[in-house]
Amino acid sequence: MSEDCAWNPQWWLEAKAASLERRRRAVTANALAKPGDAFLIVTEGTVTEPVYFDLLLNNLQLSTVRIKIQPGDASDPRHVIRTAEREAKEQVRKAKKGILGINEPPKFDHVWAVIDTDVAMWQSFWNDVQQLASARKVTLAHSTPCFEFWLLLHIAGFTTRADLVNGDIAKDAVKHALGRDYSTNEEVAKEAITMFLGKWPEAVGHAKQVRQHHQTAATPPPANPSTEVDRLVQALNDSAPEHLRKLR
Repeated sequence: MSEDCAWNPQWWLEAKAASLERRRRAVTANALAKPGDAFLIVTEGTVTEPVYFDLLLNNLQLSTVRIKIQPGDASDPRHVIRTAEREAKEQVRKAKKGILGINEPPKFDHVWAVIDTDVAMWQSFWNDVQQLASARKVTLAHSTPCFEFWLLLHIAGFTTRADLVNGDIAKDAVKHALGRDYSTNEEVAKEAITMFLGKWPEAVGHAKQVRQHHQTAATPPPANPSTEVDRLVQALNDSAPEHLRKLR
């Protein structure tokens, strides 16, 4: 033991504190968002996706004042992106005019579009979607073939099943896995999604496994099936106070 350690009997506490601080800084450096960040999340779907994220915010005890969730103007990824851009600019305009509500953020730190790729791939405009999102500074949380694959990762666990060739088949797969409908209306969606929402941390892990699977197989993007929704969910988790986060 060095003379310094012998002189300071609390040296091990200081060393432990320094180690914890280094770990905290490493986690912060890798975080996708900072605590208290404001989000705008615009969804392609009008029922399932908004209900899912509303329930997730409640699960993480995140402020609905700082996180806005709304459907796009139409069920086309390009309309969803344009809606996100418009709403983000409108928030800044309101802030400049001093007409924001109490505690509303003057701008959104993160602007996301939750979209499906099936129609865009089938109709050959997926590249346009990506370019538009980049130009409008909107981050894509896309799923292939659709958002339901993200839900399946909660219910069925890790899977790369090859039969999910379009959105209709993926939606039927969710119904089959649940043994019931899940998206007829808001009330039905809330009841169904509540059944498996608590498994979202596991779903994040499954989504990462799926991504690694496709990377290893050199599958051309967007790989079917796959999802990037886990990145948005991870960012929301990172924006929560540390004691409320479910992922570290």
